Amino acid sequence: MMTVTHTICPSCSVGCGINLITKDKKVVGTYPYKRHPVNQGKNCLRGREYFKILGEETRLTTPLIKKGNLVDSDWEEVLNLAAVKIRSYKGDEIGIIASGNCTNEECEILKKFADALEVGKIGYNNHNFPKFDFETGTLDDLEKSQFILVIGNILKDNPLLGRRIILARENGAGIIAADYPEKTTTGINADEYVQIKSIREFLDNIGSEVQSKLDEHSTIVVGKLDQKEELDDLYKIASKSNSKLIPVMDDCNSRGAMNIVPALDTDDLKVLVESVKLLYVVGDDPVSYTAESFKGLDFLITQSPTINNTTLLSDVVLPGACWAEKSGSFTNSTGNTQKIQQIVPVAGDAQDDVVIIQKIAEKLDIKL
Repeated sequence: MMTVTHTICPSCSVGCGINLITKDKKVVGTYPYKRHPVNQGKNCLRGREYFKILGEETRLTTPLIKKGNLVDSDWEEVLNLAAVKIRSYKGDEIGIIASGNCTNEECEILKKFADALEVGKIGYNNHNFPKFDFETGTLDDLEKSQFILVIGNILKDNPLLGRRIILARENGAGIIAADYPEKTTTGINADEYVQIKSIREFLDNIGSEVQSKLDEHSTIVVGKLDQKEELDDLYKIASKSNSKLIPVMDDCNSRGAMNIVPALDTDDLKVLVESVKLLYVVGDDPVSYTAESFKGLDFLITQSPTINNTTLLSDVVLPGACWAEKSGSFTNSTGNTQKIQQIVPVAGDAQDDVVIIQKIAEKLDIKL
């Protein structure tokens, strides 16, 4: 018998609702969730196919340990080794990297774990977006806007957010888009496309035409930053003109994670890795963007649902649960927190990420 269960799509930070179709405890497809307020029954191709990650060959289902090469192990061996190694270093010699794909609950327990070990070097890659606490515009604000300034290729990268921009255009909104390439999907659908060399240059020389259109009926949507300081400049522009501002980040829980652990850019993470001897990575693949930084590490522990560049370099690999195999919550880019639930069993011998962190803590006699 097939079952349809509602959840939240993790393919980007928009927070679309999606239904998963399961048969014999396996996800076999998706079905639109018609009443969801974010995407109103629509899902992009990436969202519709994201369930396939659950069955990909790159899934990690067994603990691994380095004995020359990475070999299959068992939970007792890997947890004991991880605990022994963590215990052998001081708090300032340990680093922890989380992910914007971790649930709020995973970030919370990881922060408690870091605090118990007196580890201050903790954060996650938020791709040049800094922590912010201002009230963002909503999707309804965007759809009702009379003018929209878009930085980045939102229609390609975040199609269901882009749909709100198209609906606003159909209602008469003017759209100006700015990005680097000669042509973008968003630019093609805008009234004017501004090809820029850098976001900094664009903000420093923002034209009178754009400024004259920004008012309380306008929304600024930013899907990329070159430097994290640029978000503060955009916030000042929005505040001065009474416009709404919607930052659109990469990962499904980028907004939620920043309320719990520090939001870092690649340079910040490079400094973190190079300043520690033991690194514990949960849900991310930092070797893919700062491989040179790992040369000075003594020991690397990685917790991940899939094989990646970081797991391949690790001394201990802890197979975590994948989306749809765990419960928790994500907070989307506009600040809306939504629950997810476990729909299918965790694959193989993998375990829930919160449970793994708790088990390491127990080995260290830490109460979380």
